[in-house]
Amino acid sequence: MNHKQATELFATCRDKYAGKPLPGRRNSTRLIELGNGDYAVRYHNTNVVTIHADGTYTIDNGGFRTNSTKERINLYSPVNIYRKDFEWYFADGKPYVNGRVDASGRVRKAA
Repeated sequence: MNHKQATELFATCRDKYAGKPLPGRRNSTRLIELGNGDYAVRYHNTNVVTIHADGTYTIDNGGFRTNSTKERINLYSPVNIYRKDFEWYFADGKPYVNGRVDASGRVRKAA
């Protein structure tokens, strides 16, 4: 999901404070507005993907290395994460780190 898509989807939200439930993800995953032009995909209480107005993303698993968290990061950000031997890796084989990524999914700044 890019910033334009997030903006358009959030505009259809009935309750701006509760956020927009994301399709097929029940109420545990919502798109919320952060107030500075950025949006976040919030899974339970963790902003797993923040979509910044400048076209970058912040990915953060909140310490939860679950399949559900990984699925949401893969679905709503440009990164592709896979799991091997209970560890997470980016598609290029580098170990997963929380941080800022560009629109192509390259890590710009680790958290």
